[in-house]
Amino acid sequence: MKKIVVDILLFILMLVEYSRVYLPSEIHEIIGICLIILVLIHLILNRNYFKATPKGKYSFKRSFMLVVNVLFIIAFSATCITGLLSSQDILTFMNIGNLTTVYLHKIFAYASIIVLGMHLGANLTKLFNKFENNLIYIGIIILGVYSLIAVDFWNHLTGNYGFSIVTGNIAINTLEYLFIILMFSVITHLILNFKNRKNN
Repeated sequence: MKKIVVDILLFILMLVEYSRVYLPSEIHEIIGICLIILVLIHLILNRNYFKATPKGKYSFKRSFMLVVNVLFIIAFSATCITGLLSSQDILTFMNIGNLTTVYLHKIFAYASIIVLGMHLGANLTKLFNKFENNLIYIGIIILGVYSLIAVDFWNHLTGNYGFSIVTGNIAINTLEYLFIILMFSVITHLILNFKNRKNN
């Protein structure tokens, strides 16, 4: 139960963070600090996964999950470190960063979206299987592609923009990022399923 609550809070706060244009900078930083705490709790609650990492055989899926999980930890850690260093309100005493730090913070933050989607797609197989429906998957992918274009995701990923552009309001903006994450999750799930069926 604790894991579910922590994971849901993590996911919601991550989505809200990408609506930076609608948030006061203080709130953005507070949410960021909360995310760091929640991720640490998430890692502690899933410590058995790390203990089991050196054990057993590695299938394609298990190897893929390990790579994605490690990449997510790296991307999220880099996002947090650069964010803390470029704080302008809550942690001003740590403001030793510069424009390069802010630039890298944006890049790592948007790279984290891609890896987060892959992370969910690889780790929530049972949940995806309950809603196995090609029409739903196609719909999510279409909405995901639309959202990529709507928020100009590429320019965010390359650091050319801030954390979001105005797309209507915070609810619409949050939904767009939700569909982007779900799109990467669905694509990852479909690839793993295809690979699994091929091996069987």
